[in-house]
Amino acid sequence: MQLPYRVRVLGQRVFGDVRVRIRSGANRGLQWSLAALGRGCGSGRFARDRIEALACVVQEGDSFWDVGAHKGFISLAAARLVGPSGLVVAIEPASANLRFLERHLQWNGIRNVRVVPAATSDRNGVARFGGPGSSVAFRIGDGPEEISVRTIEHMAVELDLGRPTVLKIDVEGEEAAVLRGARRLLGSDQALLISTHSAELLKECRTILQPFGFRIYESWEIARHLRDGTPWTSDHDMLAIGRDRPMQEARIRALELVAGPSGK
Repeated sequence: MQLPYRVRVLGQRVFGDVRVRIRSGANRGLQWSLAALGRGCGSGRFARDRIEALACVVQEGDSFWDVGAHKGFISLAAARLVGPSGLVVAIEPASANLRFLERHLQWNGIRNVRVVPAATSDRNGVARFGGPGSSVAFRIGDGPEEISVRTIEHMAVELDLGRPTVLKIDVEGEEAAVLRGARRLLGSDQALLISTHSAELLKECRTILQPFGFRIYESWEIARHLRDGTPWTSDHDMLAIGRDRPMQEARIRALELVAGPSGK
């Protein structure tokens, strides 16, 4: 059961500066806020299958764009994967999440992450942002907060960030719009991990990526939905790997993200 919004905000204020150590996984030993321990962040199990998949395709020196960085768990892992010669661009519009994101980077002395306080789509401008419930489900067009909206192409030039080589996109229904706003920067040397929020958006993302020759690996959850015709109940991932990006086919197919947990 989720606590009321006001209670959660109070908890963030009281416990936001209390530090704990992440116990396992890619971020093991890093400091994390006590107020942001939910969903397995404290144990290190949060997004384990996603991070495992990214570790198969991210190379040292990559420019990794974390589109929808939330409180920074995947950005922290990516900072280790790209190494000191690489760059992580953590894109997050929600002010409450940004406070945690910047706190986590500062506490851990991480210097190869650049935070961009904006949302990403296929247009440039301003929009409302937010929504009911947890901040993981906030959307463009909802809520009271006014935010900047930029395309990836615009950010790359405006902020002198260069071209991304790896993209993780989790943006609550804007995933196809993000790809449209990055179309001129897509290429065969890239890898993308995209969280799709409906069967229709999965199809749209595939249509955008296919002309570039990306190899598509859908999660076991997507495969189950397509096989059984069951309703889309959550966000499910697809991994797209350019034909010139080094990869090991057998390793990709054995990933928990693709093959499913043991027993599935």
